[in-house]
Amino acid sequence: MLVNAAILAIVGYGMTLVIAVRGIDLSVGSAQALAACIAASAVNSAGPLVGAVVGIAVGAGLGLVNGVIVTRLRVPGFIATLSTMSVFRGLVLLFTGGAPIMIASSGFKSVATGSVLGIPVPFLIAVVIGAGAWFALDRMRFGKHVVAVGGSPEAAVDTGISVARVVLLSYLAAGAAAGIGGVLLASQLGVVNGSVATGLELQAIAIVVLGGTSMAGGRPRIIGTFVAALLLSMINSGLNLLNVPSFYQYVALGALLVFALSIDGAQRAAVRRMLEGRLS
Repeated sequence: MLVNAAILAIVGYGMTLVIAVRGIDLSVGSAQALAACIAASAVNSAGPLVGAVVGIAVGAGLGLVNGVIVTRLRVPGFIATLSTMSVFRGLVLLFTGGAPIMIASSGFKSVATGSVLGIPVPFLIAVVIGAGAWFALDRMRFGKHVVAVGGSPEAAVDTGISVARVVLLSYLAAGAAAGIGGVLLASQLGVVNGSVATGLELQAIAIVVLGGTSMAGGRPRIIGTFVAALLLSMINSGLNLLNVPSFYQYVALGALLVFALSIDGAQRAAVRRMLEGRLS
């Protein structure tokens, strides 16, 4: 459960950044699948370390592609990543030829199965990355710029902030997070194919919104995303233990996402009414 939560949380960190700047990334599942398959192939041909680096680099490159499409070509994030979601998934299938890729390296597979003082290594990695992301957003200039761009892009431009640069870096970070998740997923499964990480984007969006990050932007909540990933992983594990069919789990995830979005909408409406009351 902790390994699954860790992989989801890492992807959620990147999604938190993108949503905080008023974007969306529907391609994270396909990007993670492509990164996992390329990493698995690189592990078999060049070793675990090279495979891990290649997988993360692939994810970052795919995120960069999304960022360039959104910032340079002026395509809305929803349309851009909906398109690249299909492109990336097609590339996965072309790369694998529809066949699974078996990972021969026991050292690489031990990353996901290893533990320190009883705590799974991927969970510790998720905690470290989450701490770094929280520090960057809460204590560094980049975090202030993310909040400013998400709050009001026009006002951010007036203060001298490069909105395009912040958005581009956010998509790049989301891609790198998907790459890290892909490497850990490949290590966990030991065999990957073109269908892995299907539906990951919905889970990532759900934990980000449940964690308190507003879909309207400007309010990233890294710790909330981490806690929500644990919660969703617990729910999925509980449903599996109860032998609930997988298609019911999709229904539960959709209902949870609607619930989270309704709470976010209610909060924004309450804030708007409060501000209008003060102005009047």
